[in-house]
Amino acid sequence: MSMENFKIVTRLGNGSFGTVYLVTLKKQPKGQPVKYFAMKTLEKESVLKQNMARYALTEKNVLQVAGSHPLIIGLNYAFQNDHRLYLIMEFAPGGDMENQIRKKKKFNEQESRLYIAEIICAIENLHSHNIIFRDLKPGNIVLDKDGHCKLTDFGLSKENVGELSENKSFVGSIAYLAPEILKKQPHNKSIDWYLVGVLLYEMLVGIPPYYNNNRKILFDNIK
Repeated sequence: MSMENFKIVTRLGNGSFGTVYLVTLKKQPKGQPVKYFAMKTLEKESVLKQNMARYALTEKNVLQVAGSHPLIIGLNYAFQNDHRLYLIMEFAPGGDMENQIRKKKKFNEQESRLYIAEIICAIENLHSHNIIFRDLKPGNIVLDKDGHCKLTDFGLSKENVGELSENKSFVGSIAYLAPEILKKQPHNKSIDWYLVGVLLYEMLVGIPPYYNNNRKILFDNIK
């Protein structure tokens, strides 16, 4: 497969490490409804300049290992040309959870219970492959056509993490940093369970716990 096989429909947005487009195959199977995909493109020059090659490789690896799970976004194709890397992934038409929370202000308990149960199943699957997500937040959860959750955007994930493995990498999104990351302490799979709690709080309340517009106060609150 190559970019020659796909037609761009529209731009969907920007992920942590690339631009995402809605695409279809130029040649559709006869008698089948049009199938849409989400295509993430990464400029090789930018990837190398910003030392992001390992993040792109991690995302591809995680999707190949865990993407068959029904609550994790699927990877259909991965290829490259002289200038770009391409990931062709399952398209989730429900958009991301961040936009859903913004529209609704917050979810009721029944909705939150369903979503958090699905997210826990997806996290457990990643952990069974010794992968920690490390960037669980509403913007990295998309909803499929039936309204079910799917995890996406695995650039910050960490592979080959055993029960006793500990990492000291400073990764994550500002309002969703765990205390051990801010304190530069070792962390393992437990970091994802902290973020599950943060996510459930935001679903029910509408904002992350400890939130403050002042970064220093926010970090102090988290710690």
